Amino acid sequence: MGSTPGSARSVIAGLLAIMLAAAVTQGTAHAQSAPPPSGSAMGAYVGVSVGVYFETGESRGRTAGISISGIAGDQFNDRWAMQGEFGRNGEVCNRATVNNKPKNVCHRDPLFSLDAVRRFEAGSVRPYVAFGFGMGQHVGTGVEVPFGGQFAIVPAVDINLLPDTLSARPKLAQLVRF
Repeated sequence: MGSTPGSARSVIAGLLAIMLAAAVTQGTAHAQSAPPPSGSAMGAYVGVSVGVYFETGESRGRTAGISISGIAGDQFNDRWAMQGEFGRNGEVCNRATVNNKPKNVCHRDPLFSLDAVRRFEAGSVRPYVAFGFGMGQHVGTGVEVPFGGQFAIVPAVDINLLPDTLSARPKLAQLVRF
């Protein structure tokens, strides 16, 4: 396995710093801290997500696969939630040398993350940042778009950083709040 280029690490480090700063500040005129959610927005939620998993840092080859996961979380106050996501990424194939012969090597990585989620209010939608651990250091960002009371559609992007691999996963999730 190769190593992740320094520029990719710099981008991820910058993104982590920006997301962490956004999560701990009280907000700005464009991303105010959310007021306490209604009863249906507080408490437990579950969902499913479908996305495309991209991976870098290994040998050349096809580096994208479809992912699917289950989501479970708890919105325990007006801004913060804990959320877990568990699933499986699609098959990713990389070009490698095996016994001195070039060969496609394919694998399916598990999908796992446990995150602290910081939500903001921006009109009728709720942007968020997430950070935690899973398959490496994990950060994510997205927008929760509520509909029908206890349901939400969530377009998002997750990024995982491992010592020799960088992965990104744009996804679309549907949440149901209890």
